[in-house]
Amino acid sequence: MKKVLAIILGGGVGTRLYPLTKLRAKPAVPLGA
Repeated sequence: MKKVLAIILGGGVGTRLYPLTKLRAKPAVPLGA
C-alpha cells in the first residue's frame, strides 16, 4: 500500500477534537495512525 501525505486545514476552536487537542494544536493531531 502506498503512503499518502495529506494536510487538512480546519478552522474554529476545535472543541469536538478536545481529548486530542488538550496537549497539541489541531494541525499536530495524528489522524489515521
